[in-house]
Amino acid sequence: MVDSSVSLSDAVYRLGFLSLVDSQAANAWVTAAELYQFADDAAKQLSYKCGVFIGLDTTIAVTAGTGAYALPSTHVFTIFAWVAPQAGVGGSNQPLRPTPVLALWALDANWPATTGEPTRCSFDAGSVGTITIYPIPVSSGILEQICQEFPGTIAAGSPQVAAMPTVLQAYLTYAMLAGSRGKESDYTMPDMAAHFAGRCDLYEQVIGHLWGPGQ
Repeated sequence: MVDSSVSLSDAVYRLGFLSLVDSQAANAWVTAAELYQFADDAAKQLSYKCGVFIGLDTTIAVTAGTGAYALPSTHVFTIFAWVAPQAGVGGSNQPLRPTPVLALWALDANWPATTGEPTRCSFDAGSVGTITIYPIPVSSGILEQICQEFPGTIAAGSPQVAAMPTVLQAYLTYAMLAGSRGKESDYTMPDMAAHFAGRCDLYEQVIGHLWGPGQ
């Protein structure tokens, strides 16, 4: 678990403030809220680039006769999916094969109306942010997905990033430093902003090697 408040405490000294209290003064050129935002932006970027934030999502209830469902707001990419049947309802736990909509048309000219036990899923057959199950399920259940997700919002009231290994603490520190030195102000240092952003890039290369690439 990474605690971004620790990253913030480290960052403020590197930015030239005498203390954390000093950095919160009314005339401070960068605020704590901004530092947390820089960390939050970096964590969301990391969720696309590397397989750090992997979880099991079971929030989508599947209803017989309905094929399209809204994905969770934290969803980035589905790695594996299946429809878990309700007890006593029937159905199967067959994996859903990701299939683009053009392939669905090639497979079945009547696919939008075809019903049966789901075998495939598509992320471009409906509107952005939805998943379409094919065939349209005849049994109710739960759509279970192993997927990459956004971590919870990093902010003063929620500084901990539970799914992030502690060894990556400095990644958020460098993200705060890069954002701060790239911010338009009297203390802007584009060369240092680029330097710190480069350190984040190096971390991402290592993270991608250890935890796997993103989508």
